[in-house]
Amino acid sequence: MRKKYKNKGMTVRGFARVQLLDKAKRIIGDSGYFENTLVDTGRNECLAGAVVAQAASFQVSYMGIGTGTTAVNVTQTDLQNYNNSRVTCSPTTVATGTARCTASFDGSANSATLTIGEIALFGSNVAGSLVASQTFTTSQMTTDQTLNATYELRFA
Repeated sequence: MRKKYKNKGMTVRGFARVQLLDKAKRIIGDSGYFENTLVDTGRNECLAGAVVAQAASFQVSYMGIGTGTTAVNVTQTDLQNYNNSRVTCSPTTVATGTARCTASFDGSANSATLTIGEIALFGSNVAGSLVASQTFTTSQMTTDQTLNATYELRFA
């Protein structure tokens, strides 16, 4: 007798959180966790491609911020309005099926106050390796502030 199994399927959902800190390292703004968009390159080259060691596959290594405010499109390969350099993120797993990356952006790298409104994960430090991105309620980031970011990919 064959036993029937119910296929529940697997989903991957991404979430990000940004916190703006003043020069005394006090939190002056916190977005809370918000859901993001996994883009085509992220699903293909990072998630599916990495499982089978596809030649063009990659792992998440960088995070970036920008001033874009238009909704993310799954065909995007970079931030809408990229600012400064991407920063290396620190990866870890925090729960069964949750990958977390954290990074800090130093406002002194900005030439002036920025109106930030988007965040993203990347597989490399060049355009074309966007994994996931999202816009959020804009915030003013001055040159004496720090932006701490947490990005999670939750597999369920």
